[in-house]
Amino acid sequence: MKVTRRQFLKITGASAATFAVMDLGFNLGATAAELKESRIKNVTPTPTVCPYCASGCGLLVYAERDAEGKFVKLLSVEGDPDNPINRGAACAKGAAMFNLREIYDEKTGEQIINPKRVQKPLYRAPGSEKWEEKEWDWMLDRIAERVKESRDRDFIHKERLADGSEIIVNRTERIASIGGSGLDNEEAYLHSKLMRALGVVYLETQARI
Repeated sequence: MKVTRRQFLKITGASAATFAVMDLGFNLGATAAELKESRIKNVTPTPTVCPYCASGCGLLVYAERDAEGKFVKLLSVEGDPDNPINRGAACAKGAAMFNLREIYDEKTGEQIINPKRVQKPLYRAPGSEKWEEKEWDWMLDRIAERVKESRDRDFIHKERLADGSEIIVNRTERIASIGGSGLDNEEAYLHSKLMRALGVVYLETQARI
């Protein structure tokens, strides 16, 4: 086996440090056990599933609890290494799951909403530099208006073939749809039918991208 100079220095350095500690009579076993106990004291990991898509990635939610088992504080959220789907990994959204937590008042214990959590639809007008909070009814009406405008403006009814003949295609190439993977079979079916009725050909799903 060929060993480089850097690898040789790493091996000999680590070995020398280990022997030096052993010669001094230190017992690192007790220290390691105490450190591990300190990290997990009153901390309970709870396995759960990421709510973003239907991939089924597992997460571990670490929470601190008192002696009676009452929830005290959420500490971290990370991928579950025992989950056969993600094996401890997490996408950008799953890794940021901690930001969806609710915040508790340390004095009263009252549950309050995370101030960074978006709770209303945000709209930014064309050319604007700021986002505005809007109601859901306004947003849905606006989306419907935009979809109809785009479809009516660029709808393709017929397409000419190489031999000069025409065929009916009834499609629009100005609208694309990305379906959420959290949809069940019935919702996915209705969503697909709606997009096909509009003539959408760029139809994708969140999990496949």
